[in-house]
Amino acid sequence: MAAWNEKHFQQVSIDKAFLDVLGTKDLVKSGSITIAAPPVASDSSAVPVEIISGIRGDQLYLFVERNVTPLVLSCALHGGAIPFLALTVKMRESSLLYAVIREGGKYHMASVHVDVAVQAC
Repeated sequence: MAAWNEKHFQQVSIDKAFLDVLGTKDLVKSGSITIAAPPVASDSSAVPVEIISGIRGDQLYLFVERNVTPLVLSCALHGGAIPFLALTVKMRESSLLYAVIREGGKYHMASVHVDVAVQAC
């Protein structure tokens, strides 16, 4: 089991989260990554998100810009896997979601905005 990295799950801005987790905030926007999420989430405690990528990376991350702790997922990819991931995330408020895939030391990114209609407790 991986060790807990407290630094990655602290209350910081999205740029600081990118720096803390990825070591850079220089991300290359990619049309090879798709984030499927509802444009309006009626329940912010369970927002469905799918990440689909044609990039064979070794690490996948999901950030929610306006969450208290922006990093919500870090996933190791093995054997040149082509990522497809479906999950639900809790969102504090309307925000951009960023899917980031690391490939050969380069970070590829896509983003989508989700409006939160009703905030979860």
